[in-house]
Amino acid sequence: MTIPAPTSWDAIAAAKRAARDALIPADWKLANPPADDVRDVTGVPATCGILSPKEVAITETAGSELVRRMVAKELTSEEVTVAFCKRAAIAQQLTNCLTEILFDQAIAAAKALDAAYAETGAPAGPLHGLPVSLKDNFNIAGLDSTVGFVAWVNDPQWLESEMTKLMRESGAILFVKTNVPTAMMMPESYNNVWGYTSNPYNRLLSSGGSSGGESALLALKGSPLGVGTDIGGSIRIPASFCGLFALKPSFGRFPTYGARSGMPGQEAVRSINGPMSADLSAVELWAKTVVDSEPWLRDPNMIPLPWRAVDLPEQLVFGLITDNGLVRPLPPVTRALAETKAALEAAGHRVVEWSPYDAAQADDLGRRFFTGDGGVKIASTIAAGSEPWPAGMTAYKTAYEMGQSTPPTVGDLWTLQGERLGYVKKALDHWLASKDLTGTGRPFDAVLSPTTPYAAAPIHTCEHVAYTLAWNLSDQAAAIVPVTRAKATDAKPAAPLEYRSPVEQRIWDRYDPEEVAGAPVALQVITMRLEEEKALKLAGVVADAIKAAA
Repeated sequence: MTIPAPTSWDAIAAAKRAARDALIPADWKLANPPADDVRDVTGVPATCGILSPKEVAITETAGSELVRRMVAKELTSEEVTVAFCKRAAIAQQLTNCLTEILFDQAIAAAKALDAAYAETGAPAGPLHGLPVSLKDNFNIAGLDSTVGFVAWVNDPQWLESEMTKLMRESGAILFVKTNVPTAMMMPESYNNVWGYTSNPYNRLLSSGGSSGGESALLALKGSPLGVGTDIGGSIRIPASFCGLFALKPSFGRFPTYGARSGMPGQEAVRSINGPMSADLSAVELWAKTVVDSEPWLRDPNMIPLPWRAVDLPEQLVFGLITDNGLVRPLPPVTRALAETKAALEAAGHRVVEWSPYDAAQADDLGRRFFTGDGGVKIASTIAAGSEPWPAGMTAYKTAYEMGQSTPPTVGDLWTLQGERLGYVKKALDHWLASKDLTGTGRPFDAVLSPTTPYAAAPIHTCEHVAYTLAWNLSDQAAAIVPVTRAKATDAKPAAPLEYRSPVEQRIWDRYDPEEVAGAPVALQVITMRLEEEKALKLAGVVADAIKAAA
């Protein structure tokens, strides 16, 4: 998508958005869009009249089942792709979730795939014919990857990400890219190029970040399967806010080479790629597909670790984090924890309350790593686009301003990395010591935790990510499992709370159960490092227990 070259940053951004919007066909545009004060728009795609009944059915079918039907020739990739292109166009109009649109290219690719399949009888791959959405930072040849920076508008990338190539080689049809926050370094998805992505369950709330375009699109079933990234919660927070299944792997399982970064070269906390979907089976299909492709032969940072079958004990023992010691979860999250605990116990498992190791240190380490260059990378790119700093980037702006007089050194980074290693070792020992609590002689099979203190945060208020960030520092795998929805009856406790920090007080003072009603609530299922297969299998156990208890 190319655009003319306006001069001011806001004109550049407006032209970019107009070019995107022009790629939505007229007959895919909502004749009567819901008013701005309509909160829940999840029912609009199926009822607006743009999709045929068959297309509604297609887009509300799990991705793994769609692949089976296409391979069985019950459906064609073309009809599946058209259906999801139309639904993605609707999702964009409701939540502002898309960046780059590839509808024409996707439909042409689906037609070619169908023709080849008719001729050879050989499926195109494990994702045969399935539309897959990508977060904006995955490079697709000829398209921008702005990552929310004005300076990167009209800067098409030609070296494709390895994940982009792997998806095509697996038979997927790439059809959209999705919105992110500036530099992908905020827990809400907004920037000066594309604007804000809202939560389709309640548009007063955030869809999360930094994979918030993906989460909004997937929640509206505008895609059966999406690929996000996570460096401090960027898959898990959006998945939680929008009621999705997702996987944050350890670094080394899924290829990251060739994706664009808002902080290129920052490797102290490694960004990872992972799947997101409304259906757990699609997440599992994607993860196995990627590992089975032997990604260590295409990305030098990958570990040669094949996909493994997992046998679980008949009775599992879960740790349960009810409070990280920094910010108490709000009432909808506390209720989700209690309901999940009861459901698992009813299914014959044990759940033991447990506190994570020093969440305050983890939060401090992560923040210092992310501003470890003195904010220079982000500041220089913002300056190159002559754009204002987004409100949520204050920490980076402050780091840059302070660093002008006392710039950070390589020695400072080495010291910080030494602190991180000490923290991770103590956190590992703390986890392994849970064998004294389980009664099984083994540590917890997994730990259940809030994803954030929020069900979903009101717009421009999400500020605490320590529940997710700690597991990036220790590089542990974690799945996300939807549990419930926030209710207007999720009231604050009658007794006043003693707040431990200004952040905790702001979050609790801001909480209004009427405002967040309808928001999904999801929990993390955390395992040890490189246990992605186990995390997904345990996510299924948790999901089944919740369903059985409903």
